[in-house]
Amino acid sequence: MLLTEAGLPEAVALDAVDDDGEGLDNQLWRVTLQDGSTVLLRQSKVLSPSPRTRVDFLRHNGVPVPVLHAADDTGHALWEYVPGATLASSVEQGVATESMWARTGQAFAAVHAAEFPAPLQGAITLDGVDLRPLDPVEQLLTRIEASRSWAADHLEQAEALLDRVTAFVDANSHRIRAERPAVTHGDTNLLNIIVDDHSVSLIDWDYPAVRYPLDELSALDEHAHLHGLDGLPSAFFTGYGRPVAPDLLFAYRAVGCLGWLRSDEWLSWQSDPGLPEPAQHRLRHWHSRLLTWVTEEFPRAAQDLLA
Repeated sequence: MLLTEAGLPEAVALDAVDDDGEGLDNQLWRVTLQDGSTVLLRQSKVLSPSPRTRVDFLRHNGVPVPVLHAADDTGHALWEYVPGATLASSVEQGVATESMWARTGQAFAAVHAAEFPAPLQGAITLDGVDLRPLDPVEQLLTRIEASRSWAADHLEQAEALLDRVTAFVDANSHRIRAERPAVTHGDTNLLNIIVDDHSVSLIDWDYPAVRYPLDELSALDEHAHLHGLDGLPSAFFTGYGRPVAPDLLFAYRAVGCLGWLRSDEWLSWQSDPGLPEPAQHRLRHWHSRLLTWVTEEFPRAAQDLLA
C-alpha cells in the first residue's frame, strides 16, 4: 500500500537490514523494486504517526534528511535507502577512515547550519516547532543538581566531580551563552550514521530539536567512546569546520554522562523481554564504559580541562 501511495513499482524482494538483532526501536527491511531500485521499509515496534510534517519542515530548512516516500499512522514508513554501513560497525571493524570522520563532521555542520536566535530551544514535533527561551547555563546547572541524589546513592566519588563541573559552568557562563541554538538530530548515535567511501548520511530522524549544538556534539563524543575510541577523532572537527572548545565539550559530556547513568532507560531495557541479546550485550557494555569514564577517566582529564 505504501508503494502505491508513493507511486513506486511493485516489490520483488524483501531483506532484513538489521539481521544481527541489535535493533532497539525499529525493524528495517531493504525492499527491491521491479525496476531494480531499492527503498527502506522501517517498521516501528510501537504505534507512531506519520513523520511527514516533521520531515517537510527539516528539508524546508535545508537539513539533509533522507527522502520519505510514504508513511502511515501505524509506524510503517518507506524511506530513501541509504547504502553503506553504520559508523558504529566501521569503528568496531577498524575500517573507519579519517575521511569518513571528516565527512561525518561535515554532515553535522550541515544540520547545525539551520540556526535560531538565542536562547530559543524546543522540540520539532509532528505538530510543529515549540520554541521558548531557555538559558543553557540554567539547563546545565539543573541537570547537574538532578544527578546529585543518584551520585550520593550509587557513585559517591561523583559528588566532588559535580561540584567541579558546577564551578566551571558558573565561571564560563558567558561562553556557554555565546553559542547559537540550531537544529540538532536528537538521537546522536554512531548507529544512526551511515558511511561508505564517498558519503555520510544521518538516519532515524525521530527526535530532532532546536538546542545548543555543544549538547549534541558531546553526546556524539560520548558515543565514540562507547564504541571503543577515546572520543571524537580530530578529523571530525576538521570536517565540522567550526571552533569547538574542548573544555566546554568536556563539561557538556560530563553532565550528559551522569544524566544518562541516572536515567530510567537502563531499567526499562533490562525489563524488556523483547530486546534481542546482542542489544542487551551492547547496552551492558555501554553502561560499564560510562561508569569507567566517570570514575577513572573524567577525574584525570578534569585536571586539565576544567582547571
